Amino acid sequence: MKKNTAALVFAILGAIFGLIGGIMWAACAKTCVGFASATGVNGAMPIGYMIGFIALGIGGALFSLIGGIRAYSFQGGGAALSVLGFLMQVGCLVLECFFVEGFSFTLSLCTLVAVLMGLLQSCFAARKP
Repeated sequence: MKKNTAALVFAILGAIFGLIGGIMWAACAKTCVGFASATGVNGAMPIGYMIGFIALGIGGALFSLIGGIRAYSFQGGGAALSVLGFLMQVGCLVLECFFVEGFSFTLSLCTLVAVLMGLLQSCFAARKP
């Protein structure tokens, strides 16, 4: 029986980096706002951002992982879950840009790698046996 190993490998790598990025941003949201308010910059409330980072970053990584597992054995829905996880990771990247009011390559490195892995995984998950 033929297996879709590429989709699974990219799903695992993307899930690892997506979880690291989501957890890092969710944990650091309150610290970033505290630092911004200490320096005199008005910081946004971190609760909404924390929920967004958890839902988009961690949720996107989990959807991608489930999609990669389903795509590995060519079960239905693997490509759809992979694309959904990819779009959630892109949403997390956009949320990070709004949170820091600009793009930071250093702060968003894990999420960028997860987005790249999600794109590759989505392409491979759409293959037919």
